[in-house]
Amino acid sequence: MSRVFIWNCNLPRLPSAWSEHLHDGGTYVSGALFTLGWWFFVDGLVLARTTEDYPVKFGFEDWIPGILCTLGMMITNSIDLSLLREDSFGYGGSNLAGKAKLTLFIGIALLAGGLAGSLTILTIKYIVPQVDASVLYIGFTNVIQTAAILLSSIALWLVHNSDYDNQYNFVLN
Repeated sequence: MSRVFIWNCNLPRLPSAWSEHLHDGGTYVSGALFTLGWWFFVDGLVLARTTEDYPVKFGFEDWIPGILCTLGMMITNSIDLSLLREDSFGYGGSNLAGKAKLTLFIGIALLAGGLAGSLTILTIKYIVPQVDASVLYIGFTNVIQTAAILLSSIALWLVHNSDYDNQYNFVLN
């Protein structure tokens, strides 16, 4: 039985029968987190639109963090981990590992920027003006959305980039 070392702590490998269920379950958890995040945002949007005399305007700037996180999730999870492990350095050639690392950095930056943007919107539009607690919930839905998309992206990245033979690869015949 081989062991994987993470931060000098050895972790036992899962039995092969469990790994298939872990990959399927991780994919479902990731999808559930993504759906839950967007559901919270739509719930806040509907509540803001149906509330009479709503003190805060719900505009396009409230959509931007969720869109950034969704784009970051798509970019991050389109990178295969094996591309990042290539250490071939040269002045000629394709430098595929460097391009994959740059693309991964852009995806992670979009995820972090979306979360930071939602926290900024929460602070500027809801906390600083000291709005009512029922209105503050609508500000928190944006943060919940981006945090759920970020966690969904992490779960999907870990599940699909682990050592597993039956990955989701599409082959054109």
